[in-house]
Amino acid sequence: MSADETVRLCSTMSLKDWEGLVRRLNEELLDDGKKKLSLCLVGKILGNKLINREVLRLVILRAWRVRKEMTMEVVTNNIFKFYFQDPEDRKRVLTGGPCIFDNYLLVLEEPTGRGDVLSMKLHRAKFWIRIHNVSLLCMTKRIGRFLGSIIGDVLDIDEGESGDFDGEYIKVNVAIDVDKLLRRCLCIDVLRDGVEFVMLLRYECLPDHCF
Repeated sequence: MSADETVRLCSTMSLKDWEGLVRRLNEELLDDGKKKLSLCLVGKILGNKLINREVLRLVILRAWRVRKEMTMEVVTNNIFKFYFQDPEDRKRVLTGGPCIFDNYLLVLEEPTGRGDVLSMKLHRAKFWIRIHNVSLLCMTKRIGRFLGSIIGDVLDIDEGESGDFDGEYIKVNVAIDVDKLLRRCLCIDVLRDGVEFVMLLRYECLPDHCF
């Protein structure tokens, strides 16, 4: 076969033909992968300093107090994968307060779909926020949820011992985008009369990154 003929044949061959047909994973294999995904969290340290992997592992093991074994893998730079043995450990860590390491925020997210870690944005964190200067008329669960929804996605509300707000402030657990400026207050027209009422926000466990 001449060189010209070889070139012609290669030009007509697609990469797909060369590599073969697209294969599909069967349900049993998919179930194995989904199970592993359901026990994983992906985290990113929001800081410029390169984090020591072993120090981070020791610190978060003490902070999270997991009941069963947890392993950690480095993805790239300050992005990590955390694998849990107990689903309840994973749930408690994910729904808990903000994770802080060396005064840097550790953002945690659940991998979804195929679990493409490098395509995850990793920019949302959960904070307990106290809403101060709230009038008595606004001290209800529904209004508290509405106020929290202005800040971000409301995950939980601390209703107090009475089952409704009975303290000096409303306390909500909210997931917010930490790439954006934090709200310092809420401006609400309570009586729909054009009078603006300012409610102050206080974030619990706020790391340096968020300033």
